[in-house]
Amino acid sequence: MASVHDVVAAILDRTGPESPMKLQKLLYYTQGWHLGLTGEPLFPNRIEAWTAGPVVPDVYRCHEGSREVTAWPDGDGHRLTASDADLVDTVVDRYGCFDRHQLSAMTHEEEPWRTARGDLPDTAPSSARLSETVMARFFGRMITDPDTATAEARANAHLEGLEVSASAVAASEAVASGAISTDEAVQRRLRELLNTA
Repeated sequence: MASVHDVVAAILDRTGPESPMKLQKLLYYTQGWHLGLTGEPLFPNRIEAWTAGPVVPDVYRCHEGSREVTAWPDGDGHRLTASDADLVDTVVDRYGCFDRHQLSAMTHEEEPWRTARGDLPDTAPSSARLSETVMARFFGRMITDPDTATAEARANAHLEGLEVSASAVAASEAVASGAISTDEAVQRRLRELLNTA
């Protein structure tokens, strides 16, 4: 299991200086996706359902009062395993484009934070712990293998009365497996249409 401080250092290595709130949300998403993918936590520290979203109190105490976190001397991102470092990269790629307020709002809509807070109003203080079981279930539901993703896309198209060509199926499979990006699939399809016109 990784040290939370090494995970924070790895995030900052990839993002550069961050606001404490955004750093906390990226840490939450890293833990969530690790739980969803492996069923195991990446780091052992508790995550609490604070007003601004999920927070790791052990990390908060280290940056409390800071407007920006530029480095994390208590951690070393190079101590992460290759797969854990890849996960940090993926989380930063996926969520790094959002600002701290957008990330906070996103977490407020998600099951782990809402379940931990129960009936509390969004503005009420809370130190309730986010359940790793709920996080694993929530993030795990968003993971679909390529064959299932392709089958679901074909079924949805069929339900809408659409015909799915063999090239569209092949493109869907390539996107679902990560072989090509969605942009590349669209460009290929446009080239096909232009060549047949």
